[in-house]
Amino acid sequence: MQALGDATALRELSRRTVLHMPGDDAEHVYCLHGGRVCVLRESTTCRTINLGDFGPGDIFGESCVWTPAPREDTAITTAAALLSMIPRVALRLVLDEYPEAERTLVAQSMARRDATTRRLCDALSLSVRARLAGQILRLAEGGRNTMRGRELVISIRHHELAALVVSTRETVSLELQRLERDRLIARVGRQIVVPDLRQLRAAAREDRPPEQDPARAKARSTKTTSTRGARAP
Repeated sequence: MQALGDATALRELSRRTVLHMPGDDAEHVYCLHGGRVCVLRESTTCRTINLGDFGPGDIFGESCVWTPAPREDTAITTAAALLSMIPRVALRLVLDEYPEAERTLVAQSMARRDATTRRLCDALSLSVRARLAGQILRLAEGGRNTMRGRELVISIRHHELAALVVSTRETVSLELQRLERDRLIARVGRQIVVPDLRQLRAAAREDRPPEQDPARAKARSTKTTSTRGARAP
């Protein structure tokens, strides 16, 4: 463990600092102590997809411990950050000595991958409004309570939200206006406040009121037709 500490570098970074880009050698695992970092990938259509948004206490870039292939994504700070850069080789030696630590790291990595998979599946099946509501909901669940509601602890920009929900900045800006118009969110400067988490959760699931549910409407129509047929002479 002493050797790992000696090999680890502590770095203080300003906003918009690139940690790695596609094609870079994967030589470090990152432990974030303060600030924010996001991991992005460019699609073949030049759309930016956010693969992960990390905050204090998070570890990322750990896949190089098991598969030391070149990086396929870009990691960039979205706020001033303090992080440790842990050499892959040194960490591999520690994990070999402490299997329980490796199991914990694997579990965290798998949980993050599953969450990313769910988010990308949502991008194929849900509307931009629902995806945006779901992303804001997840951020709000880790936020702070205020007199106005649950406030996000970070100030997130439109293009960052667009990358998270796999959409464009322009579309996200329009949907934010609609969510605010429907009183599902409130904006104070760059801060977002959620007055009612339950209502936003319903929007994220694209729940409809009973009278707008197509299945209920069809069943009601069928029942009405049957009743009329039974009453006919």
